[in-house]
Amino acid sequence: MGNLMGNGEFVAVIELDERGRITIPKEEREKLGLKAGEKLILVERDGELILTKVVDSEQLIKNLKGCITDKEDQIDPLELKKIWEDSSK
Repeated sequence: MGNLMGNGEFVAVIELDERGRITIPKEEREKLGLKAGEKLILVERDGELILTKVVDSEQLIKNLKGCITDKEDQIDPLELKKIWEDSSK
């Protein structure tokens, strides 16, 4: 149904059904770890639709743990969570 182009982008021709739904190819769902019921962000930019996984604030904090190593630049993870949640409103 799809293939990889030379620049590493996955390209597939998909069909919009009568209710406006699309199906993301299984190969891509598995590669990206997408599961049924998972929330995605849909952005329209310059006539293109872009789907992005929603990042959970708890997971973001867990992923960032240890990234900031200079004591002067340390940020409290709970403060980071508050910043994240405030920016999502």
